[in-house]
Amino acid sequence: MKRAKIFTLAQRLLRRDQIISRVKSYGMQVGCLILAISVGSQFMSAADQVSQVPKSPLSPEESLKQTVVHPDFEMQVVAAEPQVINPVAVAFDESGSLWVVEMTDYPHGPQPGEDPKSRIKLLRDKNDDGYYETAKVFADKLLFATGIQPWKGGLIVTLAGKVQFMKDTTGDDKADIVETWFTGFKEENSQLRANHPTLGLDNHIYIANGLRGGSVIATHPQWKKEAKQVPINGLDFRFQPLSGHYESISGIGQFGLTFDDYGNRFVCSNRNPNKHIVLENRYLKRNPYLAVKSVFHDVSPSAETSRVYAISRTWTTSTLHAGQFTAACGVTIYRGGLFPKGFYGNSFTCEPTANLVHRDVMTPQGATYDSKYGRDQVEFLASRDEWFRPVNMANGPDGALYLCDMYRAVIEHPQFMPVELKKRSDLNDGIDRGRIYRIVPKGAKINKGAYTALKDATLEQLAAALSSRDAWQRETASRLIFERQDPAIQPLLEKLISEGKSEHARIHALWALEGLGRLNASVLKTALKDSSQRVKEQAIRLSEPRLSQDPKLKEKVLSLVDSADARLRFQLAISLGEAKENRAIVDQLAKLMLKGANDSWTRAAVLSSASDSAVTVLESFLSQLNAASKNSGINDAVREMTAAIGPRLKAEEIQETLSLIAGLDSGQQLELQIAGIEGLGTSLRRRGKSIAQYQKQLSADDQKKLRDFFQKIVDIAADSKTPLTQKLNAIAVLQFVGFDMNGKTLLSLIQDHPSQAVKIAAIGAISPYADDQIGAVLMDGYAKQTPGMRRAILDAMLANQGRTNLLLDAIEKGEIKISELGPSRSTRLKRHRDPKIKKRAAALFAAAIPADRQKVLAAYQASLKLKANPLHGKQVFVKNCVTCHKIGEIGVNVAPDIGDSRSKTPEYLLTNILDPNRAIDANFFSYTIITIDGVVHTGIISSDSGASITLKQPEGKMVTVLKEEIEEMKSSGLSLMPVGLEKTINPQQMADLISFIKNWRYLDGQVPKEIAKPQ
Repeated sequence: MKRAKIFTLAQRLLRRDQIISRVKSYGMQVGCLILAISVGSQFMSAADQVSQVPKSPLSPEESLKQTVVHPDFEMQVVAAEPQVINPVAVAFDESGSLWVVEMTDYPHGPQPGEDPKSRIKLLRDKNDDGYYETAKVFADKLLFATGIQPWKGGLIVTLAGKVQFMKDTTGDDKADIVETWFTGFKEENSQLRANHPTLGLDNHIYIANGLRGGSVIATHPQWKKEAKQVPINGLDFRFQPLSGHYESISGIGQFGLTFDDYGNRFVCSNRNPNKHIVLENRYLKRNPYLAVKSVFHDVSPSAETSRVYAISRTWTTSTLHAGQFTAACGVTIYRGGLFPKGFYGNSFTCEPTANLVHRDVMTPQGATYDSKYGRDQVEFLASRDEWFRPVNMANGPDGALYLCDMYRAVIEHPQFMPVELKKRSDLNDGIDRGRIYRIVPKGAKINKGAYTALKDATLEQLAAALSSRDAWQRETASRLIFERQDPAIQPLLEKLISEGKSEHARIHALWALEGLGRLNASVLKTALKDSSQRVKEQAIRLSEPRLSQDPKLKEKVLSLVDSADARLRFQLAISLGEAKENRAIVDQLAKLMLKGANDSWTRAAVLSSASDSAVTVLESFLSQLNAASKNSGINDAVREMTAAIGPRLKAEEIQETLSLIAGLDSGQQLELQIAGIEGLGTSLRRRGKSIAQYQKQLSADDQKKLRDFFQKIVDIAADSKTPLTQKLNAIAVLQFVGFDMNGKTLLSLIQDHPSQAVKIAAIGAISPYADDQIGAVLMDGYAKQTPGMRRAILDAMLANQGRTNLLLDAIEKGEIKISELGPSRSTRLKRHRDPKIKKRAAALFAAAIPADRQKVLAAYQASLKLKANPLHGKQVFVKNCVTCHKIGEIGVNVAPDIGDSRSKTPEYLLTNILDPNRAIDANFFSYTIITIDGVVHTGIISSDSGASITLKQPEGKMVTVLKEEIEEMKSSGLSLMPVGLEKTINPQQMADLISFIKNWRYLDGQVPKEIAKPQ
C-alpha cells in the first residue's frame, strides 16, 4: 500500500474511532536554529499502530524504547535532564570532558528585564561508565549560544551576533576570561544565527552563516587595529585563530557544518540535507567575468526530491512538503573507526520535524559527490516519541556518533508559524528537558582510554595520533600541534609524510607543517609523488602560494595532469590559477578542460584560473580535439569558454574567438560552432553588444566562413526533415545571425510549424530583433494560442518598445486581458523606463477592475472582521468549490492548489474568490475547443503532446482531442472559476469559508484544542 493511502486510512480510522490524542508535534523544527518552512511528522505505520502512539513526554529510557535504530546499532544515554537541558551542540576536549551548549532561551529569548538563558556546561563521567553524571555551568546568561570549538584550554563560542573566546584559568570550571573576537553577525531571528565554529584541516575556524548574514569585524585587541568590515550576506565565514586573518567564504549554511577527510566542507539548510561547497569564493574572485550558477552541489536529494520516512505521526503546515526534508540540520560526516567500514564517510542529517536521523552513502562523482539512501525507505534512526528532537551530531573520541536531542513538544520559531499558532500555549513544553545519546554498533567495545589519550600527549604521541582510525583523534592531535607551535615536531611530521602508512596521517602531517610555518618545497615534492591521489590533491593546494616563485615545483604539479583522476583534475584546474600564466599553463588547463569536460565543476575551475587567457585556452582546447574526443561535455565546455570571453569586451579577443569558431569544420564540428556562438552571443547581449559588431572586423576569409555557417544554420532550421533536437539547436543560434538572413525562416516557423516547442523556440530567437513585421505576426491569432505560446508571445512583445505599444493597443481594445500579464510582466510595465509606456500601463491597470467587482469587494470587506467558524466554512466549500478545488481529501484539483494557504492573507483570498480574473496564471485560462463534428469542450489545457490537446474539466474530467480534429480553439483569457459567487455566499459564509481555507490543517483534533476552536 502506498504511503499516501496509509496516511488517508489512518486519518479516517482516527476520526471514526475518535482516538486522536492531542498532537503537540506540529511545528517541529530545530527551534534554535532553523528557518521553519513546514512542520510535523508523518503517518508511516499502519492504522492499527496509530493507537500505540506514546504519550510524551517520556523519560530517556522510555523514549529509547520508542526509537528504532539500524538493526546493527544501538543508542545509549550519555546525559539527560537535569544534568543537561536543551542541548544544541556538543564537543569533547583533549581531557575527555564533554562540553554542551544549552539554548534554553529558545524560542522567544529573555523578556524585558530578564537575563539571557543560554548556557555552556562542562560534563564529566567520573566512573567511566559512559554516563556523564556530573555537570557544571561553565558560562551562563548567554544570549542564543549556537556552537563551540575547543581551543587552547578554552572554547571558541558562537552566540548572539558574536564570536567569543572563553576560558577558565582558576580551576573552578567557570569561565573567567571572556573575549569578544568578532562582531557583526546578524541577530534578526533567534534560530538563524552564526553557528558551528569548526577547525578545518587548513587550520582555519569555519562558521556557518545561519542565513541572515551581517557585516563582520574583528574586535580582538590584537586584531582590531587592522580590522575591516567583511560582509557575509549569502556567504559563510572563516578566520585563522593565531594570526586573526578573516574573510568571507562561499556558502551558505543554516545550522550545520562538517568536513570530510580531505577538507571538503558540507553544510545544510531546511530543505537541503547535505550541500557540498565546491567552489570557494577566493578562487572565483580571480575571474570577474565568470558566471557560475551555484557554488554548492546538493549531494543528497533536496526539497521536493528529498524523502524522509518517519514512524511517528506527521502534520505539516504545507501539504506540499509532507514526507520531505523541512528542517534539515546538524549534517555530519561520520569518520570514526567504530562503525562497520561501509558507514565511514556517510552523511547523517537530523530531521527534527519527523523525529529521525537520515543517512546517505556518499560516493565520489567528479569534483564532488553523489549519494544514495542508506536503506530503502527506512531511516537510520527514527522514533515514535513525538518529543524526540534530534538537532545536531558529533564524532566522538571513541569513534561513536553523538546525538543532541533537544526534546521539545514544539521546535519551531513563532516568526514562521501561521498567525493562528503564534500564541500557542505549549511553545516552552520541554524547556526543562534534553538528552545526549551515543550511537554505537551492537556489542561494540568502547576504548575508555580514547577520551584522555591526548590530555598530556608528548610530541611523539601527537604525531602518532595523526594515524588514528578516528578522525576526532587526528583532528584533536592536529589542533594541539597547531596550538603549541613547537618546531621540535617537524622531523616527526616529515617522516610521517614520507613513510606514514595512512594517507590520512600524511595529509594531516602536511597541514600541520603548514600551520607551524615549516612546510617547504622539498616536502611538497615528496608529497606530489605520493601513491595516493588524495595526498597529491592536498599537496597541490599547499603548493598554490609557491607556484609563481618555484618553477620546478610548478613543473612537478603540471606533470600530474595526465595521470589525475576526476577529483585531482579539479584541484589542478583550480590551483593552477595561482601560477603565472604561460603557454605551458594554458595548454595544461586546456587539457584539463578536455579531460574533465563532462564535469561542470572542473569546467568552472579551469575558467576561474584562466582569467586573462580564456581565448588561448579555447584555442589550445580546440587544437587538442580529435576524433577520439567523445566527452559528453565538450559542447558545454566550448559554450562556457566563449561565454567568459564576451563580457570582457576586448575586440581583439572576440574577433579571435569568432575566427576560431569560423575555422571549425561545419560538417564534423557543427555542434561546437553552435555552442561557441551561443556562449559568445548571449554574453555579449548581456553587455549590450552583438556578434555583428565584431564580425565586420574579421578577415574576408573568416567573414565568408561565418556567413556560410550562419546560412547552414538557417537551412537546418527551415528544413522540414531536420530532427527536432537538431532543429531546436539551430534555432537557438538564429537570434545572433541577423534578421535579414533568418527573419523569413523564423516567421515561417512561428506561423506554420506544427510543433509548439519549435514555435516557442522561434519566438525566443526572434525576440531580440526590432523588425516591424514581428509584432503583427506574434499577435495574429493570439486568442487561439496555448498557455505556453501565450507566455512566449507576451515576453517577446515586451522585449521591444515598439511591440510593447502594440501589446498595450491590444489590451485597450479588449483583445487581451491585462490580467494575462501576470505579476512579473505587470511589474516590468509599471517600472518601464519609457515614461509614456509607464503612464499608459498604469491607466490600464487602474481600469482593469470592473466596477461591479469593486462594489462587491467593498461590500464584502466586512466579512474580514466577522467572527468565523471554519467548520461551517467547510460546508460552504463542499457546496460551492469542490468541483474545481481540493483541500485535504475533499474536492478535485482542477484549478490552482489552495490547500497550502500559509502565505495567503484573508484579504488575498477574498479578492481572488470575488474577482477571479484579476490575476490569472496562464496555465489556468479557460479554453473552448470546437471539433470538426461540432462538439464543444471547455476546460483548462493540462497537456499539449504535439498531436493532441488534453483539457481538464470540473469534477476532474479529462478530454483529449486530436489537433487534426479541432476546427477552432480559443481562450477568452478568463478564469475557469465563475464570477458572481457573492450571489450564493453571503458575508458570514465568506468569513467562514476563508477561515476554513486558512485553518483546515488545524481541525479534526490534530492540534491543541485552543487552536481548533472556531475564531
